[in-house]
Amino acid sequence: MEDPCPKCGGEFHQTDKNTFSGEVWREYTCRQCGFVLEVNDGQALWQVLHDGTQKDRDEQGKP
Repeated sequence: MEDPCPKCGGEFHQTDKNTFSGEVWREYTCRQCGFVLEVNDGQALWQVLHDGTQKDRDEQGKP
């Protein structure tokens, strides 16, 4: 992440990435003050692929 920390102006680094919800959530932590920022980057790739496969199966009448 290139934006500076809103609390101290320090540099963020990515500390976590989670896609369990079907969305891409990234967590960034400021190296100077420890402020944590969570960012939703939208739908996860696995969810897009799953939904596309399910749509194809539904159209073909397969379970």
